[in-house]
Amino acid sequence: MMRAPRWIAVWVIPVVLAGFASGARGQVIERELRERVVPRITIAIAGFAPLSMNGEDLGKLGESVLAADLRFTTIFDVMDPATLPFDPRTVQMDQERPLFPGLNSLKVQHLVVGQVGSRGHEAVVEGRLFDVTTGNMVFGKRYVGDPKFYRLIIHRFADDILFNLTGEKGVAQTRIAFVSAVTRTAKEIFVMDYDGASPVAITGNQSINLSPRWSPDGRLIAYTSYRNGNPDLFVLNFDSGRRDVLSAQRGLNVTPGWSPDGQWLAFAMSASGGTNLFITKLEKVVCTEAKSKDSRVEVQVAQCMKATSTKPLTTGSSISVSPSFSPNGRQIVFNSDRGGSPQIYVVDVEGTNLRRLTFQGNYNASPRWSPRGEKILFMCRLAGNQICLMNPDGTGLQQLTTAGSNEDPSWSPDGRHIVFASTRTGHRDLFVMHADGTEQTRLTNNGRDNYLPDWSP
Repeated sequence: MMRAPRWIAVWVIPVVLAGFASGARGQVIERELRERVVPRITIAIAGFAPLSMNGEDLGKLGESVLAADLRFTTIFDVMDPATLPFDPRTVQMDQERPLFPGLNSLKVQHLVVGQVGSRGHEAVVEGRLFDVTTGNMVFGKRYVGDPKFYRLIIHRFADDILFNLTGEKGVAQTRIAFVSAVTRTAKEIFVMDYDGASPVAITGNQSINLSPRWSPDGRLIAYTSYRNGNPDLFVLNFDSGRRDVLSAQRGLNVTPGWSPDGQWLAFAMSASGGTNLFITKLEKVVCTEAKSKDSRVEVQVAQCMKATSTKPLTTGSSISVSPSFSPNGRQIVFNSDRGGSPQIYVVDVEGTNLRRLTFQGNYNASPRWSPRGEKILFMCRLAGNQICLMNPDGTGLQQLTTAGSNEDPSWSPDGRHIVFASTRTGHRDLFVMHADGTEQTRLTNNGRDNYLPDWSP
């Protein structure tokens, strides 16, 4: 199993720190971002001259990935290279200043310049961002890493550009976990870049693995697996590679959801009759394992995850699943058929104040609270399975999709985008869209069913 690129060694070396935009301007941008009324920032990309490494032009790839990352943010208008008054690929470092007058006439606000090189077997990217109006450099960094993770280097550059201009974290370095039906009987969990690149399997037990959920720090994934014959709840630690069983009660142990602080996990269990929600505290404990080696038995000591203080949130004979915590950790939204058909409900973490949110449509499921808490995302059955939004009190229903059967929605960590599964291509494939439902784009295209996505922090 490969480690998640979050911990891949990519070195970032500060080169130059120049003048930032004024404090007043930064405050205006920050306020507008919060209100989702954001004037687009016009930006041009130059440099990225051709450089062949391992049979690939890293210059061309770097420009392409960076442009796609910036466009995806919904913050930037990236200039078409053909509209620029110069050939962008001929621009070299320290030759930027003569370009500013021409860019100013086109009302381009910022210029990005990239230069790709090598150091031994490593790829090196020198990146700079300029304010075209003032001519000042906003920031400059050198990124060094294994060419295998070149896309990650460019993703980091894109996130640095966004952060330096808006103060917000980007999603270019995030990943999406999902289930893929590799055979008729094997459903394995994969992890890929946010844009669908570099999928890697993180299970390979030739069994059924479902509902991957990232922990808030991105170091753990909770999921359900039938590898031992029963749908048990596991947690995978990316740092150690360990897989620990959190719940193996007879019957269902499914649909985990993390609390915002990562200390609690809500999930559905059927051991007590019906299928009800439970909440459990996760603790790191010292555990021992006996392993055979050269006809000897060795006892190894390791750090394991253990579920403690498990308590019920719901009771009864109905089916309650798919819990999602509110950003403040005080409430949990979920779906239940306790009213006769699957609908969205919310309950306090103490198991009190349970109330129904949805009344339109006869099937609503898979709710997800938005990162900022202002919306709840869910699957709604309105002329087929679609993706919908509503306010936390159940008002303000919005339908975001219309084509195919759509389900399993999940938010990006910045709340600007949504990943979901759709049958519009014939298979269940993963798609991404902006939070207003625009620019629905296919991510997977491997000829298999891909579903149950979860976006990393």
